[in-house]
Amino acid sequence: MVTASVPEQSRLGDGSVADVLMLGTAEWDSPIATNQHYVARELAHTTRVTFVESLGLRRPRLRRDDVVRMASRARRAFGGEHAAPAHRPRPPGAQIVSPLVLPVHRAPTFPVNRALLRRATSDWLAGPRPRVLWTFTPVTYGLEASADVVIYHCVDLLATFPGVDAVAVGRGEASLSSRTTVAIATSTAVREHLAAVGFPRIELLPNVADVSVFTAASRPVAERRPAVLFSGNLTVHKLDLRLLESVATALRGRGELLLAGPLAAGGGSFDVELRRLEELGARHLGVLTPARLAEIAGTCAVGLIPYAINDYTRGVSPLKCFEYLSSGLAVLSTGLPSVRELAETNSHVTVAEADDFAARVVELLDPVSDTVVADRMASAAEQGWEGRGAVLRTLLENELGRGR
Repeated sequence: MVTASVPEQSRLGDGSVADVLMLGTAEWDSPIATNQHYVARELAHTTRVTFVESLGLRRPRLRRDDVVRMASRARRAFGGEHAAPAHRPRPPGAQIVSPLVLPVHRAPTFPVNRALLRRATSDWLAGPRPRVLWTFTPVTYGLEASADVVIYHCVDLLATFPGVDAVAVGRGEASLSSRTTVAIATSTAVREHLAAVGFPRIELLPNVADVSVFTAASRPVAERRPAVLFSGNLTVHKLDLRLLESVATALRGRGELLLAGPLAAGGGSFDVELRRLEELGARHLGVLTPARLAEIAGTCAVGLIPYAINDYTRGVSPLKCFEYLSSGLAVLSTGLPSVRELAETNSHVTVAEADDFAARVVELLDPVSDTVVADRMASAAEQGWEGRGAVLRTLLENELGRGR
């Protein structure tokens, strides 16, 4: 395991230790910040980061959200720097690249996409500093051959997500395994998967959260209410809908179920399901900024992770777990392996089966003391991006040192 105890090495040239090309699986301006956005921010303290937006592992369909997304990508691709999104702050000196590639990653499209991607990343390819490929996708079109250090940061079992080209993901991981300097896994299930594929060096670094934002907005018990919060993408593939309905029903007259996040983020429409939950008393808050989400969370009592258990979610390490804890909430989750592991060492995290889930929610609404709230927050204090950023920067500098 990499620690942050090794001092950061001296920087090169203009203050950067390297040029990092980060291949993402999302847009920079996507509604919810994920691991890749935080990693880009943290690495930008000591490196030049070029963030390449999603190459489209999930094949688009003729529906409104996909058409809008493709049109937006085309505008950014042709508009250059001035078209870069402004919703999420960009780290100083970082670049956002929106390559216009074909969202099909098979042999017939390989030469075209490879040429388009190399053209979009030409500044990195020609850069004078050590080149680092830090990729969240295994579909890289051979860019690893031009890198001095290659890091595959695997946060999900990508091939199991609906609509994702599992063949392209599998071929990409098999090829990348022989070129990767080190792979990062965010859950035990992901680590086991990477080991089975053949990655020789794997670091287990479960997801963390921007805990300082949530801790700052946490309120004392006297200012809280019996509200239960789920924050995240509202998709039929990830969420256990019957479970959410049972929670909304159980809270009638006792509290309120709050839902915060975008609808249908790649997992199918959630409109019908949301209407049903609203009929049962749930309230959808829409897409919130991190600061606003922290304000809401700081007045609630329980944070939910009501995920369905399937091949995809078995590899998930939900950073919202630490967002909830740093807001002073009790956490209740379905049996995700990563949350089960956390619950073994954190008494404020509870895992419940479907039949018992709604009843446990009601139990967790019982009043607690400010001491308990403070203890929940303290249990998440070491799971923030400030500490993780230092770990990742140390890891990178160590790998650069190996190369030199």
